[in-house]
Amino acid sequence: MFVVNLRDQIKIDNQRTFLNTKEFADEYTIDGKKVKAVLNSATDSKHPLAYAEGVSLVTETLHVDELELGYIPEQGQRMNVNGKMRTLIRVASEKGMLALYLEANVT
Repeated sequence: MFVVNLRDQIKIDNQRTFLNTKEFADEYTIDGKKVKAVLNSATDSKHPLAYAEGVSLVTETLHVDELELGYIPEQGQRMNVNGKMRTLIRVASEKGMLALYLEANVT
């Protein structure tokens, strides 16, 4: 009988289910590289910038496989996600997956 340890099973589940484009993931272009990822987005229009009327803060969490992206981005860097510039506020890495916390001001 073949036994898979928990860490390996999590990696398998991430690829087969979470990052499966027929399940949860979509294809994104991050700084010119196409990857499978899951994006959660929210707009905070209740607390717009004090100096810019009509501007809302968009916060996004992009979940991507660390190996597929090929590097670990650094906090504060600007990232181009599908042609839209975002600022990386925080990055978390757990069991081969990256959670990229992004922000942008939009009109």
